[in-house]
Amino acid sequence: MPNTLSDAAARLVRTRDPVSKGDGHRSRLMLPALLLPVFMAVSNVFIVNVATPSIQEGLGASFSDVQFILTGYTLTFAVLLIIGARLGDRFGRRRMLFIGVALFTIASLLCGFSARVTMLIASRVLQGVGAALFMPQVLSLIQANYTPEGRGAIFGMYGATQGIAAAAGQIIGGLLLCMNLWELDWRAVFLISVLLGALILALIPFIPESGSPDRAGLDWVGAALAATGLLMLVYPLVQGQRAGWPPSLVAVLFCSAPVLILFAWYERRLLHRGQLPFMNVDLFRHKVFTFGILVVLLLMSSQGAFFLVAAYMLQLGLHFSALQAGLVIGSMGIGYFLASLFSSRVAAKLGAHVLTVGSILTTAGYLLLSWAVQATDGSSDVGVWIPALAVLGIGQGLVAAPLTNIVLAKIRTTDIGSASGVMTTSIQIASTIGIALIGIIWLSALGVPPKPVSAYSDAFTICLYVLAAASALIMPLALMLVGRNGARRS
Repeated sequence: MPNTLSDAAARLVRTRDPVSKGDGHRSRLMLPALLLPVFMAVSNVFIVNVATPSIQEGLGASFSDVQFILTGYTLTFAVLLIIGARLGDRFGRRRMLFIGVALFTIASLLCGFSARVTMLIASRVLQGVGAALFMPQVLSLIQANYTPEGRGAIFGMYGATQGIAAAAGQIIGGLLLCMNLWELDWRAVFLISVLLGALILALIPFIPESGSPDRAGLDWVGAALAATGLLMLVYPLVQGQRAGWPPSLVAVLFCSAPVLILFAWYERRLLHRGQLPFMNVDLFRHKVFTFGILVVLLLMSSQGAFFLVAAYMLQLGLHFSALQAGLVIGSMGIGYFLASLFSSRVAAKLGAHVLTVGSILTTAGYLLLSWAVQATDGSSDVGVWIPALAVLGIGQGLVAAPLTNIVLAKIRTTDIGSASGVMTTSIQIASTIGIALIGIIWLSALGVPPKPVSAYSDAFTICLYVLAAASALIMPLALMLVGRNGARRS
């Protein structure tokens, strides 16, 4: 499930002067035009995830290919997200929203008609470019077109849209595969975005244009270094198992570290020269921010990894349909949504301890699910999975929803915009790395399919133990955040 950034957005927009416009002069179609792109981008991740086994079978692809189909989108989205926001400020937010949605729509069409896995991966990268262009514009356009008094409700709708898209995405993907309209099979999960994109493009003209007087230059060198370093990290992790870990791939993996260190040095150099860097690396001098980013990396990498292996366990191991698999995982989505909804009340009573409670429940959820998988012993009776999935969803919701506010409360007001951008980017990077790493564990434990159900259950259980261990590492970080919660903003 995506991290809820509506509270962070509310903090961010208060740091700038809003464009005062009366709500009576605004078209009722503007709000759907702003929220539908959010629904499209978030639901796309979960719709495609539930279809991965069908995509692999339909294209004769490998598991590594499927990982690239997922990480090609998230990695591109992560690297270009901040650049997308700067382009909107510089060339017009509505214009970049239109360009981004149009690009995403065209890429979705290309995905749907891909005849080879290489074309699908390239099209997914193009989807990531489109999403990185239009997603940052939504929050900026809300700021520019709604009064401060009206933004609270709008940001609430923004957060709810993310939650609904995440919960519904798996079910929508399952329905499309189950219905198999016009014999499209897995292609329908991409073509649905073409219809939605066309609707959004028709609504965008109802949004007034806005821009920013701050036209600082774009840090293309920093973006290129970040993209290169992350690609050198992710590609060997995905491809290494399949290729037998040749020395060339191992060398590329180790060389990613100096490239990322060079990126951090270059960004700090720009910052100290008074220029605008791609990423404000000095934020990591704040221990609260550093601990918060580590929590994001652990939580979201585990989450992205879980959805991938759960889809394979249910569909290939237990031979569930995509719709049945989506409904099973949907119980986790309901728990996540409800926890996110009430997390502010829990945080008001427990403070930063809400993260500790959430991390304990998340770890317990993975362990309970591993017990449930072993208890069913390869049976398709997964009713005992539901309580464990609900606990898992509640735990993740209690960590993800309040985390942004807890971390940003300790950041200077002038740095909140940069900090929000780094956290959002970290979510996508974490998901990318999680998918890459879990593939190594899954393939090592499972071997080469086809395998009996018991082999899938054993491999899935091993993955759940690893995810539980990663989630357990959130606990000490949460306690450190609790210990520093009383610190004033520097």
